[in-house]
Amino acid sequence: MKKILESKNWTILLLSILFAGLVSCEDDGDPANDLETEEHAATKQKLIGEWRLVSSTIDGEAVGKEDFSYLKKSTATFNEDNTYKLVYMKRSGNSSSTSIISGTYKVDGINSVTFLDSTSEIELMDGALQITSTSDDNKTQVDIFIRGDSEEFVDDEESNGDLLEEVEEDNDSNPPDDPSFDGSAIISQIQGVWEITGVEDECQKKNTLEFVDSEKVIFTQHKETFNRNDLLKYNVSVNYPLGANFSGVVTKGFNTITFDNTADCQFKKESNLSYLVQDAETILIKEASSLTFKIIDDTTINLIFKYKDEDSKEQIKQYVYTKT
Repeated sequence: MKKILESKNWTILLLSILFAGLVSCEDDGDPANDLETEEHAATKQKLIGEWRLVSSTIDGEAVGKEDFSYLKKSTATFNEDNTYKLVYMKRSGNSSSTSIISGTYKVDGINSVTFLDSTSEIELMDGALQITSTSDDNKTQVDIFIRGDSEEFVDDEESNGDLLEEVEEDNDSNPPDDPSFDGSAIISQIQGVWEITGVEDECQKKNTLEFVDSEKVIFTQHKETFNRNDLLKYNVSVNYPLGANFSGVVTKGFNTITFDNTADCQFKKESNLSYLVQDAETILIKEASSLTFKIIDDTTINLIFKYKDEDSKEQIKQYVYTKT
């Protein structure tokens, strides 16, 4: 009888151990495992979405402006189901080619992610996504992406009401010379520097027109700050985040742009334009048909800018300049 009881006791003890093991598997109360799960989830949530390329280097050297003009259109998209797609736009002669890489990814830990089907390395850091890859000729390319909905892409051109983003080369604009009108008197009258008036923004107050000869006018505009949209627009590849003392000069078409985040007005755009005196009141710009100058009197010129809004309706902005 005693042996039977001892046998039952051992059976009960064994069942208790097995049951405890099952409960432990179903509900592991180890705080470290809970933390790992939370960290993985947080990293994944930071990763999911669309990212835009803002900087690219090869063996530590920034990609050239011409190549970057195509490459900057590249995107990286990460989905909830652990799939990803990289769309690289590359220069191919005078046109672009598209390279698409897709597959699955795995979150390894805090800001640590692995491409399961690629030799490229990926890392989340300070709000940016860094993808490092090695080319067939053993060169290391490092691409920096930031989220497509980042505040650094906010379009703020309307904040100052200026033309900084709008006055670009118009290939259809080439007003013919009109030999029937002698504009020599007007040309003599407008020579020199003209300053903008009637604006409140301190940087915009520095905007000027300078008629330097019988054909050329320099249109200078200023803005307090610049963002990634400005850099990408002029094909500037700069590491993320920007350095505290970043500066650079870029020439694009008839525009020369100066970036300097230590200046009071960090963005300066100087447009070297060709003008034509059409009549006693009207000055046309050969490179941009959207711009016209109207002579009001000996000391006042109105700059008139025509554009179409989101509804394709023609709108007009006017700015008044006076002679210094």
